[in-house]
Amino acid sequence: MAGTRSGHRTDLSGLAAVALLPLLAAAIIPGVLPGGAAGVDVLFVLSGFLVTSVLVSEWTRAGRITLLTCYARYARRLLPAAALVMAATGPLILTCLPRSSWPDAGWDLLTGGLAVLNWRRAAQDAAVPTVPDAAAGVLAHYWTLGVAGQVLLLWPPLLAGAAAWAFHRRHHDPRRAPLLVAGLLTAGSLAWAVGASGAPAVFGTHTRLWELTLGGGLALVALRPVGLPRSVAAVLGWGGLAAVTATVFLHRPESAGLAALPPALGTAAIIVAATARTGPSGAGPAGTPTTGAGPVRILATRPLRAVGRHCYPLYLWYWPLLVAAHARFGEVPVVAGLGVLGAAALLAVITHRYVEAPVRARVRGWSPAETLRTAALLPAAAVIGGLLLQLGVWPPRQPHPQPVAGTAPAAPTPSPAPAPGAAALGRSPAESPAGRPVARVRSITPEPVDAGRDLPHVYRHNCFSTGPDAPARACVYGDRGSRFTVALAGDDQAANWVPALQAVAQAQGWRLITYLREDCPFLDVAVAGPGGGRLDACARWYANVRTELTRTERPQLLLTTSRRYPLTSGGKILSGDAAHKAFVAGMRRTWSGLVAARVATVVLRDTPAPGVDVAACVSANPTRLTRCATPRRTALDASAGAAQAEAVRTLTAVPLIDLNSAICPASRCAPVIGGVLVYRDTRHLTATYARTLAPRLASALERIRGETAP
Repeated sequence: MAGTRSGHRTDLSGLAAVALLPLLAAAIIPGVLPGGAAGVDVLFVLSGFLVTSVLVSEWTRAGRITLLTCYARYARRLLPAAALVMAATGPLILTCLPRSSWPDAGWDLLTGGLAVLNWRRAAQDAAVPTVPDAAAGVLAHYWTLGVAGQVLLLWPPLLAGAAAWAFHRRHHDPRRAPLLVAGLLTAGSLAWAVGASGAPAVFGTHTRLWELTLGGGLALVALRPVGLPRSVAAVLGWGGLAAVTATVFLHRPESAGLAALPPALGTAAIIVAATARTGPSGAGPAGTPTTGAGPVRILATRPLRAVGRHCYPLYLWYWPLLVAAHARFGEVPVVAGLGVLGAAALLAVITHRYVEAPVRARVRGWSPAETLRTAALLPAAAVIGGLLLQLGVWPPRQPHPQPVAGTAPAAPTPSPAPAPGAAALGRSPAESPAGRPVARVRSITPEPVDAGRDLPHVYRHNCFSTGPDAPARACVYGDRGSRFTVALAGDDQAANWVPALQAVAQAQGWRLITYLREDCPFLDVAVAGPGGGRLDACARWYANVRTELTRTERPQLLLTTSRRYPLTSGGKILSGDAAHKAFVAGMRRTWSGLVAARVATVVLRDTPAPGVDVAACVSANPTRLTRCATPRRTALDASAGAAQAEAVRTLTAVPLIDLNSAICPASRCAPVIGGVLVYRDTRHLTATYARTLAPRLASALERIRGETAP
């Protein structure tokens, strides 16, 4: 993070430590600090303050801001550590991460070196990385450097221009024009952030700018510090620290708008308390730290100063080391996570002492142009490294051609000599040795590196509803002229069952029609969106599909399922027992309403959710597959299966099909069964394994049809 070390401001070094420690804790103990990512907001405001303080110092000393000198100074401070960590991630990627993750890692390396990784995350519709696994990316935390780097290019010329204008106009207060620029940028960016949503709101430079310019404005104010009574400064400082601490412990939606205000304003309050003139009535030397007033004395303690002094290299090192540990060894216990953080701290000290300081001393005599020419080698090296990682998996597998929109998707072509998969379990999966985790197997289908492409045909055929209007988009498979229609409605978990249903429909001569939307359940529930509000698109899609099923299509059988979702009520995200009850009530309401509308409904029990990227783990541990096995109880508890079973208990007309004994038959879920990789990621079945469940699904459906036949 730009400029998080303050040099002579020991109290603000401590504030950098307060910002970083929640990020570290949240990474090794998931869920312990739901708002741990608020540390990023603190670092952004603090970076803006420290960077602008240096610019203001040059302005007051030399009467101007020299841009080349400014950029060269940034390069000397920020690039040595960033370049070292990026260089070290290459061996980590090659030795610890599965080959399937190399292309993404290559793009992260390339965009990280160019300081635009935040825009890559926005384009991916990604979430703020909190769980350090291969899926998150070994350089995922470099998105913050992208934001800070782009602001550092923009802010100095704006500040220099405003300062020059104020000088030529001979204002009695030369801060007025720069403060006006900082205020306009802060207000405009914050307004944009409040109105934005999704990943661009989280990662966009335009929605994060306000946090850095807020800190910059405080640095301009500190040029002539305000006078505050010691008691007022104390209240302000403690209030700011309380706001930051409370945000760390509370759940907050991913947003750079209103949700980021408490930690950002709390940081601003601490900075004001630390930079104000204090005394019984506000007297005191300008800019004197308010020793004893508020949290300043605590922030200036030796342990926090030590962490703050190494904050930047520690921030760079901790994430790739944790990702490598997760990818290499699977789940990392808390004690092991502390060991990894200890290694990161040691590397941070070494980086600070033997890389950052010597490099800065060596290039201090260089001209700004020489420094910047040398600094340009980092993005060039990052581009080369990223492209080499892409070549490591070249040539890519060619996907099946996608049919023209509106045409009937082609029937799946059966694979020659398929691996048995679930068929290897026989009639008693729980007693079958084939369902137990083993260290190695002779062969795996699909290859773990290609598991991400082993998708149901609905992905290639563009069968998912998209957009805010949420139309009831349908795809038809099987015998289009059949008089017996089976419908499948649900989210991406429901799409798991398409390969098996295709095989059943083809064998039985049925017509299969799908209604799918990613991240939206086919349920009458209020799915929570950013900020705790209801996702209107999900509600709209549910209504559109229900109308299609009950009035137009009227299938002979409707199959449905979904994963668990955060629900909202009154603008607040439900949790605990209230969330469970609302979910169960929504399922009962939905399914009983469908039965009342004469749509025969069958629930497919949600599949176990391992919670680890099974394909990536298997790719990284081909001779230690037991490392990729998840406890059955853990995987079942993470799914919606228990809530579904509770919901149908009082709905005698709604049967539940539970095939989980053929997906996770043992006490630990085996990653490979019958030579077939079971999961392609953290929760979705591979299409190959789902297809091997077809005989069991056919038997269950035949039994239900026999029980409901007149």
